[in-house]
Amino acid sequence: MSDTHEFWAGEFGKEYTERNRPNWRDRLPFWRHILELTGASTFLEVGTNAGWNLHALRELNGEAAMTGVDVNEDALREAQAAGFDVEVMPGYEVAAKLGAGCCELAFTSGVLIHVAPEELLQTMAAMRDASSQFVLCVEYDAPTEQEVDYRGHAGKLWKRPYGELFADLGLSLVETGVAEGFDSCKFWLLEK
Repeated sequence: MSDTHEFWAGEFGKEYTERNRPNWRDRLPFWRHILELTGASTFLEVGTNAGWNLHALRELNGEAAMTGVDVNEDALREAQAAGFDVEVMPGYEVAAKLGAGCCELAFTSGVLIHVAPEELLQTMAAMRDASSQFVLCVEYDAPTEQEVDYRGHAGKLWKRPYGELFADLGLSLVETGVAEGFDSCKFWLLEK
């Protein structure tokens, strides 16, 4: 496990979960729009934490098949207690372990910003490969990679042009814009 994964899997990751408890209902309009655009009913969330996005998806489509992965076991215990199918796994392993095309929509929300540069493209490629059709990321945007000090820690947060990076992996942009209910994030919905 990399230093970055150990950081998020450990005590700091546990504190992050306690500090960041969004009202997932604020995200319902965003997810409703994504469902209208994609028609997806099978989902994989890379970096699911305690399952806030899965709660919103379940509210909008109770029949949806959803899997979440994360490196922090404490957060996943909370998601599992809410009835979600979750596994401890870094994002770069999803296609190999869960299978290529295992979902219609693979997505992240505030996760790629925390992936170290040396693991970023491998993680993004694994998301692309795990999806049969769509990839969505909701992240902080920047025209070039910019490292940002995160609560006194270096090497733990990067803003990047995620849409362009996914396009470089062969995906086509469907829509981009401000992600309602997600702090100051931008979203990119892409298609294979």
